[in-house]
Amino acid sequence: MRKIQLIIAFAALMLFAWVIAHVGPSTIVAQLKALRVALPIVMALSALRLFLQSTTWSASLKGVNVAVNTTTLIGVRLASQSMGYLTVLGPVISEPMKIKLLGSSSEPTIKATFLDTGVYWFTSALVAISGVVCLPLIAAHGAAYHWIPVILALALAVFAITRRSPILTGVVRAFGRRAPSWLARAGNFEAAIRTYRLQQPALVSRMFWIGVACQLLIASEVLVVLWSLHLPIHFLAVMAIEGVTRALKMASGWIPARVGFDEGGAISAFAVAGLSPMLGLGLALTRRVRDLLWALMGILWLAWNSRSLSPRHAITLGHSSNLSGRGV
Repeated sequence: MRKIQLIIAFAALMLFAWVIAHVGPSTIVAQLKALRVALPIVMALSALRLFLQSTTWSASLKGVNVAVNTTTLIGVRLASQSMGYLTVLGPVISEPMKIKLLGSSSEPTIKATFLDTGVYWFTSALVAISGVVCLPLIAAHGAAYHWIPVILALALAVFAITRRSPILTGVVRAFGRRAPSWLARAGNFEAAIRTYRLQQPALVSRMFWIGVACQLLIASEVLVVLWSLHLPIHFLAVMAIEGVTRALKMASGWIPARVGFDEGGAISAFAVAGLSPMLGLGLALTRRVRDLLWALMGILWLAWNSRSLSPRHAITLGHSSNLSGRGV
């Protein structure tokens, strides 16, 4: 396990170097100089969001009687997100890696982890839809209707997440005996997650509102960049820019480091908001520097964890009071 983690960390470091070389060190340095005030604020907002995300993950795990130290959850999240950010498969790698790094691949841990991810992506999709809906109110070139397919796709995702009955169960039933084992297992996990959501509505509600707070922190990054560039700040413009960039981010998760998509998305977002398109590079590159710094921290945590920490971090909660202080 430790050798595998070291190999993964080394591969991630190589990918990290590739991204730096592809974006250009001079570009990154120039961006740091241009937005030397905005970047620390964006990093602080991102750190707060990381803590809140780990809080909801901890709460979801505790709901199935599993406790994990919050510091460990932050490290696991950074390590898995760094691999998802730097590789082609994105969430396909990062989500299973979370469970693997926790050292507990039991069904309750998987269920709680995917519930946490689902709630967060639900709030993210809501923000994307809200931002895209704002486009007709501020669009500079009257091309807002081009985003109708995006709104429909995101609305479909929201419907899929919020419905009570499982989707994959019906697919498995349609295949009958020809259904592959992995699909049947995925259907069972989906059913368990939806049942868990119905069994603990108060917990899911708490996770939802913390997720909303996380989305507001991300949107605040746009506000900070606009302020640092001395641009006018309007609520609708902030929401539209965030909605466009968020939608493109969700669609380009399979691109390593979303190279090109982040920049193109930010330029397009500033254009439809009636701002200078090239100023959108300020937002894109600020966020890229932020993502690269977090990715580097995740890689370092993964390498250090493979040498110094036990491979099993998850602890099943019992009735002993000495576990009550673990997690958040």
